[in-house]
Amino acid sequence: MPVFGVEITEDNYAGAPHFIIKTKKATYYLDKEGGGLSRLIDRYGNDWINFKRYPWRVYPESAASSLRGLPSFVYGDRDEGAGHPGYNKCLSYQVNDNTILTITKSGRWQWRWKFYEKYATITMEKVATGSKYWFMYQGPIAGEFNPEHSYWGTSLGGPRHDINDMNKGDKIFANWQWIYFGDDRVKQVLFLAMRHPDRRIDVLGFLGNSDKGTESESGMVVFGFGRQGNDQPLLTNPHNTFYIGFLKEKVRSENDHEDIVKSMEQMLKGG
Repeated sequence: MPVFGVEITEDNYAGAPHFIIKTKKATYYLDKEGGGLSRLIDRYGNDWINFKRYPWRVYPESAASSLRGLPSFVYGDRDEGAGHPGYNKCLSYQVNDNTILTITKSGRWQWRWKFYEKYATITMEKVATGSKYWFMYQGPIAGEFNPEHSYWGTSLGGPRHDINDMNKGDKIFANWQWIYFGDDRVKQVLFLAMRHPDRRIDVLGFLGNSDKGTESESGMVVFGFGRQGNDQPLLTNPHNTFYIGFLKEKVRSENDHEDIVKSMEQMLKGG
């Protein structure tokens, strides 16, 4: 039986070598050279990232392909792309039964993945001198781009059903410690959290893969801890830990949201 109920194997996906990490609640596809997740599959088979290599970095068409990923740490730096699937800026090594270390080929950045039965963590361990980073999730909620069925909530409240169309320049800016995303047809939510709260700006919006915006056939939600309005990274803490995972909840009301609050508080306190 694998330690912590985690099984790590190796295979190729989208033309790149990957670690595939299977746990009780999720399967993670970690691009070894990209240093980020290309797939995040829940226990029902929904892929909440669904990265595809082509079209490559075409706006907005690639909202259905190569713009998707997590955590996409490095932007505006000579190691730009590190932490995002499809790039070749990183080297990733399995350290033990539930740990993978990612280091940029330049040696300027480093982060550590730990996988558990119920969630995964990413700890930034080294930030390039004079640089900043962000933590991004870009993918289709519950595996499909259907903003009208989507909802979300944060450490400031929920559930919310705002649909901000990034194709039209519409985004939400706030300061959150955690966030969750759900689809009213799916019995669980994806959560993203940071252990140490900060005062940095975070961003949220929906990006369609065509000029139809949120009515496009495909696209993704765009969420970022530490992302300024002019697409500038803001995070500097070289020791912050981020959490990724699923909760078996469908959030219909403020009472349901309060259940999420309790789960998040317990997790962040190490419970």
